[in-house]
Amino acid sequence: MRRTHPGKVPWPSLFFEKFGKGRMGGVRFDYQGNLYVGKSGQNPVDIPKGYEKDDNFQRTTGRIYKFSTTKVVGKDNLFSEEPTAPAKVYDINYGAISPGFSRTPRFGVDGFGRIYYPTTLTNQVSVMDNNGNKILTFGTYGNRDSLGGLPGDLVPTNDIPLAYPNSVDATDDFIYVSDFVNIRILRIEKKFALNHVTKK
Repeated sequence: MRRTHPGKVPWPSLFFEKFGKGRMGGVRFDYQGNLYVGKSGQNPVDIPKGYEKDDNFQRTTGRIYKFSTTKVVGKDNLFSEEPTAPAKVYDINYGAISPGFSRTPRFGVDGFGRIYYPTTLTNQVSVMDNNGNKILTFGTYGNRDSLGGLPGDLVPTNDIPLAYPNSVDATDDFIYVSDFVNIRILRIEKKFALNHVTKK
């Protein structure tokens, strides 16, 4: 095992010149070494109803970019050189990414390549597979008195109560959401269902 300075990784830094400008919002790696980066700076697609003229939504909502590793045999670093282009661009409403109130949002990538991300201004969280196919979306506005049906729930909601979710991550059994305005972290248990297809 190589001994290194605790404040440094054992390979030189690499600046992605071709990636362009924009506010960055989250960096993750998957188990295969692929790099995922959230960035604002492009017009969002599939804008939710009611947000078509919302300048803040369009300015702070971004996408997630996937870069395949450029590792060279015999070297330790996952990216020996800058990728020529992203391997995948997920055209989703990720964020809000802003230097002020929302800080930096985070998304999660689990061992199966599923991506968990917030759409902060709509108080929602989505899960998609690695090809960008949406699996599910949950969340609705709820204040600190909204507990999603748990004991002491004073203001019931029809979905999981959120107010400005800005970070999401997941384990095999749970999804964790940072509820920024309500100053709390929600632990949401995953429920699995088996789809059985009958062959004709």
